[in-house]
Formats: sequence, structure tokens, C-alpha cells
Amino acid sequence: MICPSKRSAASSPEHLVRETLREIVTKEIRVELVGPEEETRWNKLVRKHHYLKEHRMVGESLRYVAKQNGRWIALLGWSSAAFHLRPRDAWIGWSDAQRNAGRHLMACNARFALLTAKGQSPNLASHLLSLNLKRLSEDWQQRYEHPILLVETYVDPQRFEGTCYRAANWIEIGLSKGFGRSRIHFYQLHDQPKAIFLYPLHPKAGQILSAPLMPPAWARYRREPPSRHYPLSLQQTKSLLQALGKLKDPRRYKGWRHRRVSSIVAIATAALIAGNDTLLDIGEFSQALNQNQLRSLRANRSAKTGKFMAPSESTIRRVLQRLEPTQLDALINDWLRSHLQELDIAALAVDGKCLRTAAKINGQALQLFGALDTQTQLFCRQIPIPSKTNEIPSLKELLQDLDLRGALVTADALNTQKSTAAHLVEEKKADYLLVVKDNQPKLFHKLARLSQAPEGVFFPSGHHSAPGPRPT
Repeated sequence: MICPSKRSAASSPEHLVRETLREIVTKEIRVELVGPEEETRWNKLVRKHHYLKEHRMVGESLRYVAKQNGRWIALLGWSSAAFHLRPRDAWIGWSDAQRNAGRHLMACNARFALLTAKGQSPNLASHLLSLNLKRLSEDWQQRYEHPILLVETYVDPQRFEGTCYRAANWIEIGLSKGFGRSRIHFYQLHDQPKAIFLYPLHPKAGQILSAPLMPPAWARYRREPPSRHYPLSLQQTKSLLQALGKLKDPRRYKGWRHRRVSSIVAIATAALIAGNDTLLDIGEFSQALNQNQLRSLRANRSAKTGKFMAPSESTIRRVLQRLEPTQLDALINDWLRSHLQELDIAALAVDGKCLRTAAKINGQALQLFGALDTQTQLFCRQIPIPSKTNEIPSLKELLQDLDLRGALVTADALNTQKSTAAHLVEEKKADYLLVVKDNQPKLFHKLARLSQAPEGVFFPSGHHSAPGPRPT
């Protein structure tokens, strides 16, 4: 008689489950932030295993270590993004000012070194990148009080293929020019272009960074440059000077030290863009310009020293006071809009303001009527309000040259007039949102009654589509 053999305990389902769980736990990998007590070890291993043999990173930075069963298997380091990178800036589509305000919302994978033997763990590098990117933005927020939208890295094509970045779905966008920063404002050509890879941590990272106005959730993280920071690129400066070349110099031809009125106005414009809103601040901004900036602004040279001279606050003030304001406003606003990618006007706010500390020659307050593009925060047009009148008859003149088809125009209660509404809808083909106050009691009470009516009984077209008597 042959008896069946007893089932081995090692082959029982419970044992197989335990073995599987033990294998999963054994292979579990964690990516953790490096603490202060581990930083010295991290630096030492980077100098040993990374081909650059350098542990230091620029700007804001975070260090990570990948661990398997407590054993260090990889090192990852993140630093601030590059100041200038033409392929990256073209991919994002942002301006110099937008880059200055949002570059800190990017990070660079500056160091990545595996401590395991080559070929021992296939796909380990791309897996570690994915694990690290899942927590990077949150860690950055806790350390530096802002999140990360986009990350970048550079791969030396003479040494590496960049396979792990491609496997982790990074986007290759081109090659760098082969310059490296050797001092704070000096770049040296090393003739070793790097392949540039990007990875968006947000699906709309490029749109957010290049938007004229960031969404509210991200706008609070913008960093406004210092008021002495020169905000224009060389190309923008050239185009501004060309736009201002139409200005006629109001000064007499005697005792000029600064001969180009376009240069003086360009300096004042750059100062205003940088956030200087008083003449004293504009004068200080002018005096803080360096020789390269003054050269690009076509400032005059001193006959004695040969250096470019910055106009003083008094010179800037005298020139601005004598220029024809309507022409100056039109030239500058047209130039500003030309640098906003031909954006259509989606919403326009019109309002009149009395200028503070400004008056006409006869002592009367100077009142301006302006139309503000709420998307770009730029005035499309401003006109002075004639004396003995107000904004109502000036509205048509203010909007006459603006294409407002499909735009929403908002105004205060003063402009809540039948003629205004008819002009906007019938002639400008725009929509309107007008404020109603109790200075128009009949209209005010009608609207108040509508706000208390049951849902679905208000028909803007004036036609009641439902059967039965019209609601009252």
C-alpha cells in the first residue's frame, strides 16, 4: 500500500504569501530628505561617485538619499534653475520679466549618482526619479515656502545617453550653448553643450509660468524684482527707443547734457516697469544704472570722463512735464501691448480718476479717464476729462479706437446710462457689466426684486419662453 506523502509546509499557501511579502519588503525602496547629521556623508559620497566631483549646489537646494533596507543606494540633489537658458525659455514662452518673477518655481536636478553596481538593478534610476518627483514640490514648499511647477536637468551627451530621464517621461528640448558660469556675472565657454530635459510637475506648468497674469493659486508665489532691477532685455530696450523716437523734444537747444529725449523717457519707462512710482524713485533708479545699461539706452557720454551719464531726477521731471501726455501715453501703451503676444481684450474696466498731487496751470485738479485691460493690467488708452464735464460724454472718445468685439466692459455707477449700454452693445459689439446704486431708484428696485424671484424667471432677452402668464 502506498500512502500519499504529506504536503510540505514550505509549499503551503500561507508560506508562499509570507515569502512574497518578505520579498516585497526586502526590495522596498524609499527616497528621503537628507538630514543635517547625514549631509557630510552625502557630500563625501557625491564627490566620490558623481563625475563632476563637486557636492556644492547653487541657490535653494535639497538633498535626497534613496535607501533599501537602510542601505544607501543612490543620491539625488536639486538646486535653483538656471538664470538664462534659451531652449527652456522658448519652450515655456515667458518674457524676461516673467522669468525673473517665476524662476524660483523651477528646480534643477543638479546631482544624481547611483551607488549600486552598474546593471545590477534595471530601471532603478527612472524609478528613483519618479519617487523623488512625487514629493519634491511638497518638500520645497515646507523648506522654502513655495512649490515647484517644473524641473530641468542637463545631460552631457559625450558621457551619458539620458536613458533614465527618457524612461521617466522627461522631455528633451535641445542643447545648451556650452557656457558655464565661473563667477556671479561671468560665463565662460567650455565647448561641451548639454542636452536639456524638462519635466512638468503640473500639467499646465508652461501656461502658468508664461501667463500675463498667473492664476490666483500661483500668483501669490510670484517674486517681484527689486525696484532697482533693470527689467528689460536688450531687444526690448531697442524696440522701446525705436517706439519713442517719434517724440518731439520740448526743450530749447541750449545747455543740453542729455540730448536724446527718447533715452530719458525710456529710462523713466523702465523705472516704472520695475515698480518705481514716484519721480524721486525714478531718479534713484536712473542713477543706479550701470554703464552697459546706459549704453543700451543710448545715454550721452561725458566729455571729460568718457563715461555714459545717467539723467538726474530734475532732468527727467522737466522732460516729462513738458511732453504732450496723450502722445506719450499712446506710444508707451502701444509698445507694451506689442510685447504681449497680440492678446485680444477679454475684459476692460473703464474709470475716471483725479490725479493726486497734479494740477493744471489754472490750479484745477487734473482728471483722467482710462480703459484698463484687466488681463494684462495695462491701460489701453487714457484721455483727460475736459473741464465742466464728466466721464459720460467722454466714453465714446475713450473707446473709439479699441476693438471690443466679444469683450466685457465694466464701469461704475456714473456710467450706468442707456446711451452707454447702447453704444457698447450696438456699436462696439461688446457686453457690459454696470453698477446700479440707489441714485437710480426705479432701476435699483427692479433689480432688487429680480434677485428675490424664483430661479428661472429672469430672461435677459426680455422674452418669456415658458407658457402661462409672465411672472411679476
